[in-house]
Order: sequence, then C-alpha cells, then structure tokens
Amino acid sequence: MADDVEHITMLQRSPTYFMAAPDKDMIGNFFKRIFPQKTAYFLTRWKNILMGNFFYNRCIKNPEKIKEMLINGVRGPLRKRLRYRDDFTPRYKPWDERLCFVPNADFFEAMKTGKASVVTDHIDEFTENGIKLKSGKVLDADIIIKATV
Repeated sequence: MADDVEHITMLQRSPTYFMAAPDKDMIGNFFKRIFPQKTAYFLTRWKNILMGNFFYNRCIKNPEKIKEMLINGVRGPLRKRLRYRDDFTPRYKPWDERLCFVPNADFFEAMKTGKASVVTDHIDEFTENGIKLKSGKVLDADIIIKATV
C-alpha cells in the first residue's frame, strides 16, 4: 500500500516479530520446472510443512536464540529508527503468537524511505480527523483500516 499513498501508519497495541521472506519460492519454482504439476505441488507443500515445523521447533527449543535472530533481522533495515526497540521488540517468545512474514522486505523499505511508519500505543478514541491515543498523541488519518479485533 505504501507505493499508492503519501504516507501510511501501522498502529499496533504491542510489537510483533517480523521476518523478511522472498515472495517467490525458488525451490517450488525449481520443482515446477522438472516435475509434473501435481508432483511439484506435492513436493513444495511438504517442503513448506517440514520447514515450518523445523522453524517452529527451533522457536520452542531455543526461544532466546530465535528471538535474537528475528530482532537482529529487523535491526539492520531499521537501524536509524529512534523507536526501534519500542516498536519491534515483543514481550513474548517467538511462536507464542504468530510471526509476520514480510515479502521481499517491502515493509522495511517503505519505512526506510519515510513512506511508512509504526506507532505502538492504544486507541483512546476516534476523532473527526483520526485517532487519539492513550498517550495523548493524535494520529491524523484520511482512512482507517481495522485489521484485528
């Protein structure tokens, strides 16, 4: 969305873990080139199941190590952001809640260019021009999109 607007702000109540990932599955695409469609789909599906299971198990067995890896993965693209720790350091262990995968790191690129930002706070009330936060800060908004309950 950041490409289509002047600026976009994501308001979150608490930070989440972000992980950049390619938007194309290179292994899956390789399977498609050498196997029939159903076989390639079957192999890609199982590759994704096994990799997801492997990563989940690493999160459960070594939560501090994975937490450090995930936070360091965001630190690089957002090094110059002042509120980096407040907005991108969750209080929970990886996979206690879902991870957010960022295709091609586009979210981080939008933040680096200044077209996107993240605010961590709670909604106090909606105003005529946006959202008043519990901290007293006001976010002006032309459009508000509710993403969670």
